[in-house]
Amino acid sequence: MSDNSVSSLQTQSAASLPNQSAASGDQRVKFLVNSELLSDVTFSVGQNGTLIYGHRFPLAAASEVFYEMFTAGKREPPSSVNGEPIAVPDIEPDTFLEMLKFVYYDNPTIREDNLVELYYAGKKYNLSGLRSRCQQFVCQEEASVIKVFTANVKHGFEELNQACLKTICANPLVIFRSSDFLELPLELVEKIAVQRKLRCNDDQLLDALKRWAQHQDGVVDRHEALSRLKALVEKQQELNRDYQCRKWLFFGPICYTVDACKGTFHVTALKHLDLHGVGIYVGCHENEMPVSMSILVMSGDKMIRRWQANVPIREDIYVYDCMFERISLRTNSKVTIICDGPRKTDGPLKKFTFWNRGFTWTGDNSVLKLEDDRNYEHTAIAYILYRTKDSRDSF
Repeated sequence: MSDNSVSSLQTQSAASLPNQSAASGDQRVKFLVNSELLSDVTFSVGQNGTLIYGHRFPLAAASEVFYEMFTAGKREPPSSVNGEPIAVPDIEPDTFLEMLKFVYYDNPTIREDNLVELYYAGKKYNLSGLRSRCQQFVCQEEASVIKVFTANVKHGFEELNQACLKTICANPLVIFRSSDFLELPLELVEKIAVQRKLRCNDDQLLDALKRWAQHQDGVVDRHEALSRLKALVEKQQELNRDYQCRKWLFFGPICYTVDACKGTFHVTALKHLDLHGVGIYVGCHENEMPVSMSILVMSGDKMIRRWQANVPIREDIYVYDCMFERISLRTNSKVTIICDGPRKTDGPLKKFTFWNRGFTWTGDNSVLKLEDDRNYEHTAIAYILYRTKDSRDSF
């Protein structure tokens, strides 16, 4: 074995291989990864030239780049495939080995710290399946998305950026409260700020951008950066935000009342779905003031989400979207959504509400089952925002 080989890569010699006759196909192929047994090509990988052994047939079958390299020498000098190792200085040995695991038996280990380099290897050798696997990891591993998003600055792969932004848009309030978000460079925060499909309202987005700016002392000019970000958000406000959620809509007799606008709704999921927020009708007569509003989501006696903010009450009637962190419900899961409005106001504020009498909900009856609690006479809840597990984002 060459002195340049790294022991941690577990190079297999023919003598060290056990009898694999009883093993599964995947297990038999697994022993060929970085094995000298029947190896007919060698790679000098990374800056230190670590030797990794390969086999032309599986490599050529998986990648047209390897096929052309081995059959016509179009991608590498002829000497690289005639006795001399093929130099791969731009990929680290551990990453190259994971790529071989994908080629040989379709089981690479993808982590947040190697994903971007694996994606690079998939690009270089035209392994579309490996690139897709990396994108799937980003979509499934929410906790890793910011680290991957940041690591991709080096290469700027647009498909990987889009996968990261899709994951961020799907549950942004979780991302915003992470410490990784505060470490993002301005160019990536700008990419997030212009996304129309963020499942948060503009107030929540601006609050997150302010927290990010406050953390940038000595990194960038905080005031200038925040001004740029606010300008981007204001430009996006000209367009309607697209949460890509379905709505359970509430209809009933309307009125203006000085009573507290409350509402309690028991929700049973008839299939797997995610809850993302509720719409609150706001509007009043001859007043313009904020009203403190709380949204609580309960599972039995346990509070699983709480959202609280000042909701702007204006003379015109509109719906204010109260978004919260994604709540995933399994079939037959039950939650209670409580809209807790102000008990008192400083003046005779007459708020726009629905009578909690003769109401009706409209929506897909195969998805949700809702039953109201009529302890409160009025409610300002306009709809519930949800997504079924089979929904697909357009991006």
